[in-house]
Amino acid sequence: MQSSRNAIDISSASVVDLKAELFKQKEEFKQQKAAAGDKPISAASRLRGKKLGAWAQNKGVSERAKRDQAALDEDGEPTLEASRIALEKKAKLYDKLKKTGIEDETLAEEILVDFDRKAFEEVSDDNDKDENDKQDEKNEEDPWVEYVDEFGRTRVARKSQVPKEPSPPLPSSSNNMSLEDDNEYQPTMMSADMYMEQERLRWEKEALEELKRGPQHYDETKEIRTKGVGFYRFSKDEQERQEQMRALKEMRNETLQKRALKQNIKDKRKLQLEARMALVRAKKLKTTEASSSTTTVISETSADNIVNKLLHSSSPTISNDNMVLLQTSAESEVYEEDNEKAVIDLLASIRKQVSTASTGTVEKTFRGAAKLHDVPTGRDTSLWVFGCIVSSVV
Repeated sequence: MQSSRNAIDISSASVVDLKAELFKQKEEFKQQKAAAGDKPISAASRLRGKKLGAWAQNKGVSERAKRDQAALDEDGEPTLEASRIALEKKAKLYDKLKKTGIEDETLAEEILVDFDRKAFEEVSDDNDKDENDKQDEKNEEDPWVEYVDEFGRTRVARKSQVPKEPSPPLPSSSNNMSLEDDNEYQPTMMSADMYMEQERLRWEKEALEELKRGPQHYDETKEIRTKGVGFYRFSKDEQERQEQMRALKEMRNETLQKRALKQNIKDKRKLQLEARMALVRAKKLKTTEASSSTTTVISETSADNIVNKLLHSSSPTISNDNMVLLQTSAESEVYEEDNEKAVIDLLASIRKQVSTASTGTVEKTFRGAAKLHDVPTGRDTSLWVFGCIVSSVV
């Protein structure tokens, strides 16, 4: 008996469908068996007569396919010519809308292109095109040409912008007569000596004319170029021109003299600075040598007296008299060339005397002195003695 836990709930409709499918399969098997007669029926032969579900088609698919094929045959296949005609129609419609705009507001809202703006841009483009055409016509009338300027440089400019060269002066009637006379009486055959003689005479004549005209100077008006800041225009009068040149030479000489004077002062300052640096270096070297070679003479008795007065004093403090005595003794007993070396030697002697005394007495005495003179008690007491000596010696 099956467990209720494994029971499957099946509706009555499912049972009816299952019975109907079973009855259908039985009927098909009976028909196949009757058709086969005494031959055995295999499972493959039974499935061969059925069409799989993946190959099945919906109802009416073939009929719709036939109707579509018939419509395509009537219209014919789309060709390149038909596509071109359709695009031309669209282009004409686009141009029309771009020029006139869209009057229907509903259609204007549906279309994404702003044809009103296109019409405005079309008008501005036409105006620009007209201006460009006029400019092209003007440029055709005034073409680009090459020319050589006064400096021998090849330039490219419009024909109307090319500077016109001054026409050479026309010869006078007298000059024409002289030229004609010269040509008329000029011999057809001439030796080299005669030709050189004529050239010499012509040179002498030109030199005499140049002397009569006077010296020729630079004329800036005949040269079209930008002058620099150093350009100076001299007078055309010869005497005034000489005065201007003389003034310029004097100014130049004055500039050179002042420049040389400033350079001399600069060199002297540099030499003085170098001399001072050399003096400082020599002084430092001398101080170092003196510190290493000079012997300091300090009286050991005086050092003993100072330390004994500090150690055997009844009061743990140092009085002003003892301070003066310490300073006076240091001043009288230190004989040295280098004061700093003498202070160091005296401090070493005091340390030596202090090291022989008892530690408690020294500490008590110097702590009291440090408290009296506002010296930190944690500091080395020998530094306090060193400060006293330095204040009296330095």
